[in-house]
Amino acid sequence: MTSDLDPITPQDASEMYCKEREDDASYKSLNETIRPGVDLFVEWCGTADIKNLNNLSGRDLKNFKSWCKDNTGQNKVSLNGTLAVVRRFLVFCVSIEAVSEDVPTKVPTSNLSDDVEVCQEKPPDEQVEQVLAYLRQYEPGSRRHVEYAVLYEVGNRVGCLHGIDIVDVDLDEQVIRFRHRPAEDPEIKGTPLKNGSDGERSVNISNELADVIRQYLSNPDRYDVTDKFDREPLLTTESGRPTVDTIRRDLYKLTRPCVYSNTCPHDRDVETCEATKSAHASECPSSHSPHPLRRWSIEHQIDRGVPKDELCDRVDVSVPVLNKHYDTRSEERKRKQRLETLEKLYEGYGDPSATLGEEELVALTDNDGMIDSVALRQLINTEKRQQDSPPTQPNNTDATEDSEFQNEQHSLSDFTVSVSQPLVTPLVGLFITANWMPDRLRRELNDLTPPEERSPWPNTGRMAKGTAAYALYVSLVAVNLTLTGVFPA
Repeated sequence: MTSDLDPITPQDASEMYCKEREDDASYKSLNETIRPGVDLFVEWCGTADIKNLNNLSGRDLKNFKSWCKDNTGQNKVSLNGTLAVVRRFLVFCVSIEAVSEDVPTKVPTSNLSDDVEVCQEKPPDEQVEQVLAYLRQYEPGSRRHVEYAVLYEVGNRVGCLHGIDIVDVDLDEQVIRFRHRPAEDPEIKGTPLKNGSDGERSVNISNELADVIRQYLSNPDRYDVTDKFDREPLLTTESGRPTVDTIRRDLYKLTRPCVYSNTCPHDRDVETCEATKSAHASECPSSHSPHPLRRWSIEHQIDRGVPKDELCDRVDVSVPVLNKHYDTRSEERKRKQRLETLEKLYEGYGDPSATLGEEELVALTDNDGMIDSVALRQLINTEKRQQDSPPTQPNNTDATEDSEFQNEQHSLSDFTVSVSQPLVTPLVGLFITANWMPDRLRRELNDLTPPEERSPWPNTGRMAKGTAAYALYVSLVAVNLTLTGVFPA
């Protein structure tokens, strides 16, 4: 009954609600999710001539859902998000005696399958590695290199990247600390974390990522500036800290194939393609924002065997959210990975020869007497890489050098024979020299211009062999010339 309710307009109730949510919602959630959803409801109330929320009914709420579908262009996922915002708003309205207690339960929902609700967009492995290779070669130590490398390795949200200060980075310890720093004024965004202070954490980074950041900090193209809060951001622009949208645009521009591979898989004319313009980079079908790269990184870390409880702390999500939104592996793929673990620990699973012996298990046991899951997964991954690698080709360098030296020895043995045949020595010497010297010179020139993967310096063995061969050659030539009378005895 409405007699127990206090009349209030939708606009007044919405202002009270948003003011209330300033205390617990992040700046981004408040301004990008809550306010737009509630404002949409208030707009509909105007079209439906609802001036007092006391009279709101379940039928009205169904009409609101239909109005949204017809007028907002929202997909099912977005519409469900709007309805969830309105439902929570109406729970608040119950607390201020604006609507009846049963009204929030009457907000309809859109039935979504898991496949629709979970966005599985992520870049292919080949693209991720190509972009990183491009940055290493053409933009080493640039801001875009740091942005991409952090997202690639850690898998954090773009808001975390945006809020990093120089003081948050310890390159000696190889640690980045994500800190929640909202502004005191709710109208100013600051650098908050999505989950507030609960999202604060310290993450480990690799040697390579630490080197990239170190190179960026010493890059003369980096702007040494402070932001509007008088803090020193890690990432900078000429005017201060780059916005989240700036970082997002960086990734859209960077992940166009025409940038990192100089090709277009969409058969577009680069000269006329609209997406080649920076302002339209997101229109390229292959470009993507930071979030798909975050999804790729998280799945990659799962594949590498990082335990989910540790990964959840690293990327700031719960295990259920991780399983639902980020672990997009097929059930068969998950089963095979579990089998790899089981066949290592127990007999009777998979490949019998893969089961570890007692001594091997002891080597994987931590101080608490438990199997170290990370070490076990590293062992499995190492063995898989060895199995997937092509057979190692024997190093023929030594064999080739031995063959050359044997040929040299054979030629020099001909000189030895000539010592006992003084009359034919000139002919033999000329014949051997004519055949041996050009080939020897050719091989020496080849050694001076080796392939790229070989060292340009001769190894010790070859130097010794060459020195011995030349010394013997000079000695035998001198003996032969003496025997033929060219030099006096």
